[in-house]
Amino acid sequence: MIGLVEQNSRRIASHVALDRDLAVPMRDGVRLMVNVYRPLPPRPAPVVMSVTPYSKDATPDWFYMLLMRLAGVRFGKLDCSRWTGFESPDPLFWTNAGYVVVQADVRGMHKSEGQASVLSDRDAEDYYELIEWSAHQPWSTGSVGLIGVSYLAMSQWRVAALRPPSLKAICPWEGVTDLLRELAYQDGVPETGFTTLWWRRLRQARNRHFAMAENFLEERDRHPFDDAYWASKRPALERIEVPALICASWSDHGLHTRGSLEGFERIGSAQKWLYTHGGRKWHTFYSPEARELQRRFLDRFLKGEANGFEQTPRVRLAVRRSLDDRDVRTEPDWPLEHVTYVSLYLDGPTAALRTEAPLDEGVVSYDPEAGSRDRASFAYRFQQDTEITGSMNLKLWVSTSAGDDMDIFVLVRKFNANGREIFFYGYNGFNRDGVAKGWLRVSHRELDHERSRPARPWHTHRHRQPVRPGEVVPAEIEILASSTYFEAGTSLRLDVLGQDAVRYPAFKHGRSVNSGVHSIHTGGKYPSALVAPLARR
Repeated sequence: MIGLVEQNSRRIASHVALDRDLAVPMRDGVRLMVNVYRPLPPRPAPVVMSVTPYSKDATPDWFYMLLMRLAGVRFGKLDCSRWTGFESPDPLFWTNAGYVVVQADVRGMHKSEGQASVLSDRDAEDYYELIEWSAHQPWSTGSVGLIGVSYLAMSQWRVAALRPPSLKAICPWEGVTDLLRELAYQDGVPETGFTTLWWRRLRQARNRHFAMAENFLEERDRHPFDDAYWASKRPALERIEVPALICASWSDHGLHTRGSLEGFERIGSAQKWLYTHGGRKWHTFYSPEARELQRRFLDRFLKGEANGFEQTPRVRLAVRRSLDDRDVRTEPDWPLEHVTYVSLYLDGPTAALRTEAPLDEGVVSYDPEAGSRDRASFAYRFQQDTEITGSMNLKLWVSTSAGDDMDIFVLVRKFNANGREIFFYGYNGFNRDGVAKGWLRVSHRELDHERSRPARPWHTHRHRQPVRPGEVVPAEIEILASSTYFEAGTSLRLDVLGQDAVRYPAFKHGRSVNSGVHSIHTGGKYPSALVAPLARR
């Protein structure tokens, strides 16, 4: 590999030197710009790396964080130094732990040359070359690990599947694995809030000397079904073999929850661990507990320390009781081994969820265009303490009075014995969310039966199946995974409506196909039911 082209080094702390704007040539001649934080006195050390589209020099990106706060995003306390980039590892923490920290701008972004794209094959190949370049520098021991949040996690899936020889471990902290199902569309319903803001920010941050390789929003609209475009963005998860510490949160429904769990389940690594939580993702990433776990993990697999990390239980499970009250225990694997799937049947006339299917048919209707207050609700009161852990499957029989399609939104909520709602953290730190959410554009209801599970339907998104007015059709809706404890006397309430249940920060679905009146058919030949996984402690 070609070495450094230019160097601008200075001491930023008593024990840290920063080499800013090192130009690293790729095989096609494009130069990617890199910052290197080295521990002092100089000595070879293992490398902790991240590649970002948000600028390696924005430390931290206070302007972007301000914009997000104005949009309602709640970060919580960020326990990191002033040298920490957005969603990046803290250079001072990791150099103090005995690592070199390498942070690079993605191709075509900020100071890096080339044409920017979104998680392309070329981006993954660039990452491979950066890993091998770092491993062969005089300040490196040759062992490289990856860590970072969101995009900085998503890019890890792509490069780890290429198996760079010097890559020894990855720590993807909440990262999408399927851009179609988890970012651009939520089971057929286009996400028009965050995706639009995110892409606009990337366009503004591109290197203006180069044209962009793609327009993600235009490509999203050109590809509403699962095709070669989306396949080209997916990581080959089964090819990942390095040790992995993966984080998934119950609060990030609408972005990273589904993909993080999919990544844990499907990667080929024999040594893999899952850290779950229900709080704010940035606050959690920099928390003392999480950083200590990250450090022990990388110490074991980058430094070779015999610290016993292999004996760490595979799954850290956070079971929520309320916003900030949770139980934490360990489990041997995910999905949980000891789960009983229970069907709670919708009863239209009584607005109840029942353990036995109603014999009589019923219909509950709502206006999908009337606002979030018009919804169909069904409740179940728990007679004994119950834990629901995992995804849920809402099997509905539905019809519409007009149009040929339906956008269905589902929210599961918890209420105490006095009928007061118990809130949980949601997407982007929103602190008045429900237990779990799900979506489905009914024309996308076709199932892949090989990939579906009792409480997780998998939709093919290959073609459109319209609905005739008045036609009653079955539709299964994936309610994203969570872990919640329902004490005896509390209630689970299921809401079905035609739009987002509340106004979420920087997250919405603004291109509805809804019209007319939606109806949910229950009982008799229409056994609509919520399939929930009850965990045995």
